[in-house]
Amino acid sequence: MSAPKAAMVTDRKVERILIIRFSSLGDIVLTTPVIDALKGAFPAAEISFLTKVKYRDLLQADPRITRLVEFDSGGKHRGTGGLMKLISELRSGDFDLLVDLHSNLRSFLVRHLVRSKTKIRYRKRWWFRFLMVHCKFLKTKPLHTVDSYLTALRPLGVKPEQRLPTVYPAEDDLQFTENFLLERNVKKDDIVIGVHPGAKWESKRWEPKKFAQVCRALIDRLRVKIVLFGEAGEEELVHQVASELPEPSTIRAVGLSLGQLTALLGRCDCLISNDSGPMHLASALRVPVVAIFGPTHPKLGFAPLGPKAVVLCANAECSPCSLHGEKRCRKQSRLCMDAIDPAEVAAAAAERLIAEKSSIRGISD
Repeated sequence: MSAPKAAMVTDRKVERILIIRFSSLGDIVLTTPVIDALKGAFPAAEISFLTKVKYRDLLQADPRITRLVEFDSGGKHRGTGGLMKLISELRSGDFDLLVDLHSNLRSFLVRHLVRSKTKIRYRKRWWFRFLMVHCKFLKTKPLHTVDSYLTALRPLGVKPEQRLPTVYPAEDDLQFTENFLLERNVKKDDIVIGVHPGAKWESKRWEPKKFAQVCRALIDRLRVKIVLFGEAGEEELVHQVASELPEPSTIRAVGLSLGQLTALLGRCDCLISNDSGPMHLASALRVPVVAIFGPTHPKLGFAPLGPKAVVLCANAECSPCSLHGEKRCRKQSRLCMDAIDPAEVAAAAAERLIAEKSSIRGISD
C-alpha cells in the first residue's frame, strides 16, 4: 500500500491528526513545536500522539493532545504480532493527517498501514550528520533537530508559530514536588540548582568530582540548594557528587518517575547537565540550562534551545566523534570533556541566576 503524498491541506477540513514519535526523552521534547504548529493551523483538530508507554508521563497533561496512544513494546505490543495489533487499533482512527517524526521501520509500517488522507514524514538527514562526524574537513551548515521536525510540515503549508519546545507537568506531580521539597526543608524563596551528572553513554559524562566542584562554588557563593538528579541505577554516580558536598544543601532525587522529574525540574532555578534528555526537558520548562557538550557537538543539532540556555563546549578537533556519544574515546585524555573548567561552568550558572533573580539577596556580580 502506497502512502498518500503530502499536499497543501491548510484549506481542507482537518479533524483528526496522528503524530508518531516513539522515543527517546529528548527527541520527544523536541517534537513539541510541531504540536504547536499543527494546533495553530488546525485549532479544532483532535491530535493523537503515538509514543512508547515509558514516556506517557511526559505528555499525559499536555492540553494540546487529545489522545495519547501508548506503544507497549515490552507487553501487549511486543514483537511483530504486537506491532500489528497496535496498527489494527489505529486503523479505526480514520485520520486526516499522519505526521511521522521518527522515520524508522516501526513508524514506516504504521505510516503505510494506518489510514490517513495525508501522510508526511521527518527526514533524518543522516548524511549531514555522517559528514559532521566522519568528514570534519568539510564545511556543513548546522540545522537544529527542531527545525528538521518543523521542515517536515512545509509540504502542508503549515508555518510554525514558534520553535521553543514546551512541556506541561501534571497536577499530581506538581503536588509531589511541593511535598518532596517541603520534607527536605526547601523554602519557596530558596534558590534551587538542579544538577544532572548522568548520560546514557559514559563518554558524555563530565567527571563527578568536577560537578562537585561546581556545586561547592555555588553553595559557597550563593547559598543555594543542590538537587542531584539521576535515573534508577545511577545511585553511585549521584553519591560520588553528593559525598563531596555539605549535607544540608544537597538533595538526592534518584529514580523519580518521568512526571515527577518534569515537575521537580520545573522548580529549579537553573539546571547544570551533560547532553541528555533532562537537559531538553528543563529547557522546555523555561528553566535556564548550562549544558556540557563533548563527544556530541552542539552543531549536530541537539543543543538546548532558548535564550536561557548556555552551551559549554571545548570544540576539540575530534568532536563530534559519534552521533549519540556511544563510542569510547580513542584518545589518552578526553580532550572534549577535560578541557571544560569547573570555574567556567559555575560562572555560567551564576550568570544565569543573576539574570533570572537579580533581586534575590545574596546574588550579585
